[in-house]
Amino acid sequence: GYITRYCVGGVEMLKEGSAISPNFWRAPTDNDFGANLQLRYSVWKAPRILLKSSDYKVEDGIFHMTNSYEMVGIGVLTLEYGINNAGVLRISEDMKADETFDVSNLFRFGMQIVMPKDFGKVVYYGRGPIENYADRNNCTDIGIYSQSVDEQPYHYIRPQETGTRTDIRWWNVLNAGGVGLKITSEASFSASALHYTIESLDEGVAKHNVHFQEVPVADLTNVLVDKVQMGLGGINSWGSLPRDEYMLPFGDYSFTFVLSPVKYIDNN
Repeated sequence: GYITRYCVGGVEMLKEGSAISPNFWRAPTDNDFGANLQLRYSVWKAPRILLKSSDYKVEDGIFHMTNSYEMVGIGVLTLEYGINNAGVLRISEDMKADETFDVSNLFRFGMQIVMPKDFGKVVYYGRGPIENYADRNNCTDIGIYSQSVDEQPYHYIRPQETGTRTDIRWWNVLNAGGVGLKITSEASFSASALHYTIESLDEGVAKHNVHFQEVPVADLTNVLVDKVQMGLGGINSWGSLPRDEYMLPFGDYSFTFVLSPVKYIDNN
């Protein structure tokens, strides 16, 4: 029930064998490990998501598809797609939590879009130029930034979540010719684009003290787009959680965004 191919004008926007898929996990940070969240939040790492129904219709020239899933032990997930003849794709992700289950907080609520590696540039309107998170972004300015994907991560000594930008109004991921995808939403969102997978930055249930430089660069551009991501904390690194307003409690979440094919001309 996921989108596995998105081709516009002969340009493949998705890496072969990948999909646009729901995502709730981040590679645990040092602060996350200090609070043992790699174990406490593990239900969100690879939740069982089972397709239960799929319906479609065409209305006013727009193709609509609605897929309903059971999230085992969590609740119900609905993905709605709308696509027009210009290749503009609207995606809505809606999760209804079953409160009879005892489930942990979330790391994030969003989607993962795996693109070919040659989409190596981002141009965005949001907070930058450095990575920033919900509880660590006051040092950044809202503006229009043009950067390479190679510039996105901060090479922490140990691999972990990195590269996110917040308060995004629009986010372009482009190839050398300026062709790519523009991501927009009615509300500001957070996003990242890395030549690393979440799995490669995730050391698992225990730290192995691998250095960031040892993580192999992947043959892809991993684009993560989130309604929201949990804060980083930093009050201390041995158990303290972020402040309440930067947490994502178990509950209902909805996120709608639009993917638009673009050819971007950067005059800088």
